[in-house]
Amino acid sequence: MLMTNLPPKLQEIVDDFASMTREEKLETLIAYAESFPPLPDWLTEARDKMEAVPECMTPVRLFAEKQPDNGIIFHFDIPPQSPTVRGLASILANGLNGLQAEEILTVPSDFFLPMKLDEAITHQRINGFMGVLAHMKHAALESMNGK
Repeated sequence: MLMTNLPPKLQEIVDDFASMTREEKLETLIAYAESFPPLPDWLTEARDKMEAVPECMTPVRLFAEKQPDNGIIFHFDIPPQSPTVRGLASILANGLNGLQAEEILTVPSDFFLPMKLDEAITHQRINGFMGVLAHMKHAALESMNGK
């Protein structure tokens, strides 16, 4: 079953992963981790304003920055020694950054199933990935409510 309601960038990522071998998935996750953007200076000083993602075993914090066009840019604070988690968060950021809150909220919580991530990473990591998406959706909803 093909999902047709994903934002184009996220759909492209899902399609890419769906056709990869286990080794290619791991290499691509590492590549996403290596492209993980650093936390902006203004947010480094305000980590207490970032939302924790307790579903992850790794300490993960996120912040949703609403843009003038109402698009949302997500910033993550994840330790460098957690490349898998950084790679997964980077996938979500690449697929969702810049979208409107309404678009983010339509992403199904199981959108990643066609990626077959379970071939490459543990279920614990997948649960954390789902937790990050849930917190991104919560932040998007709060941005709609002016918070």
